[in-house]
Amino acid sequence: MKLNRTPITITTMTIINGGTKGNNGRSARRTTTKKIKLEQKLLLTLGCCATFLFIRYIRHDNSTTASLGRQAMMNRLGQLKEADKKNRKGGGSNSGRMLQIRRAMTDPNYDTYDKLLAQQILSAQANLIDVSFQNQHMLEEDDYSGVIGQFCPLNFQVQKDNPPDSPMFRDVVSKSDGCDGENVITVDLKEAVTLAREFDAFATENEFDAAYYNVPNQLQLKGVVFHESRCGSTLAANTMMAMNPMKHRVYSESSPPIAAIKACGELYENCSVEAGANLLRDIIYMMGRSNDPNEENLFFKFQSITTRNMDTFRKAFPETPWMYLYREPVEVMMSQLNVPQMRMANCVRSHTHSEMVSRFVARSGYRPPDLDDEEWCAIHLATLCESAIMNLNDADGLGMAVNYHKDLVHDFLDTVFPKHFNVPLDQEAIDRVIKVSGTYSKNRGRQGEFKADSEEKEKKASDGIREASSLFLEPSFHTLQDSRYNIRNR
Repeated sequence: MKLNRTPITITTMTIINGGTKGNNGRSARRTTTKKIKLEQKLLLTLGCCATFLFIRYIRHDNSTTASLGRQAMMNRLGQLKEADKKNRKGGGSNSGRMLQIRRAMTDPNYDTYDKLLAQQILSAQANLIDVSFQNQHMLEEDDYSGVIGQFCPLNFQVQKDNPPDSPMFRDVVSKSDGCDGENVITVDLKEAVTLAREFDAFATENEFDAAYYNVPNQLQLKGVVFHESRCGSTLAANTMMAMNPMKHRVYSESSPPIAAIKACGELYENCSVEAGANLLRDIIYMMGRSNDPNEENLFFKFQSITTRNMDTFRKAFPETPWMYLYREPVEVMMSQLNVPQMRMANCVRSHTHSEMVSRFVARSGYRPPDLDDEEWCAIHLATLCESAIMNLNDADGLGMAVNYHKDLVHDFLDTVFPKHFNVPLDQEAIDRVIKVSGTYSKNRGRQGEFKADSEEKEKKASDGIREASSLFLEPSFHTLQDSRYNIRNR
């Protein structure tokens, strides 16, 4: 089918208000309000239809590659952006400007460039890359406000083609042409999520042909990785992608989820677990909308610090399996403290603003002034492991503890992926995973194979590291080893 590739516009529909009745005007106001809502709904419906045409315009043929579709979209945006510069004081940059996404989809006279930006979000051409909070934000169990979302068109193909070369979410963002500062779209997250859900429901209710219109599909969340850090988590992310690059989307330490998981505070002093879970569900919903018809499965590797608030994730996704990766105490501390200045290591710096660390120290019988950097690091890691232990017990089988070792990839292939995440693997998938597991991601494209370094770390460990790990970290390590939910004990 050949389509006319003319710029898409949203048709105007006008509703003529009738006369008023009633002595006090309340009836008239109610009538007017109903008509305004009806008008907005009709215009939104037309906006949805226009967006489907927009998707069809960009991805006009099933044989057209995603890269060509992205290029067509960026070219069209560039044309509209140049025209927008002439009409907007201060240039056409989106930086610092909030897009009124619902108004863009319902107001027939709204700026054409902004309409196209709104259509990018609704069609999943633009992806959620960051979340921030306004000073007067509010998080409740069933609602939130003052939460800002930032979107741009991500090029996931760079990660699919070579996971070790783009192992982190920030790598994907930096390699996406449409994600420079000027092209990032800023919106009220609640408004965007509500509109996206309405848009998706509209497509379902009206039975749009997903293949023909390339309707955004909601990926299935198959599994999540929590970790102690420096214990094979990047290998986990790379192998989840390598299993099936065409069908899988993997977010490795992306920005939006951690914002929701940490929003209520370590001890939920700012809001409830339910409030954080409500926000996290919406964030994962937006990140799981895909404009790639080949993608099916969704995976996340979260930052290590999210382990302290793992119950927020479990409340949001009570049926999703997850694993917790950890490592022998001396080895993980050696990796953590391998920095020019020990006091600047992440595990050391965190003690100044962690209530969990403060409580751990209080019950240990030690005073903060008596602790050195190695001990602060061990305590930080212990709080992560203790939180994991608590959640493993509460989850009753949905969580799995996995200890780092030189053949870790075979734990993934033999147990975690096929039996825990319920993702089948054929021989081609296994071969891809084995190949990727031999590449060291920290090189990011430079030559270098992964080599196990556990023995070397043990030999080089100082007495201070050994004593700190023995005193503070080994107890939780042994509890994880003995857990009925450990991969070795199941």
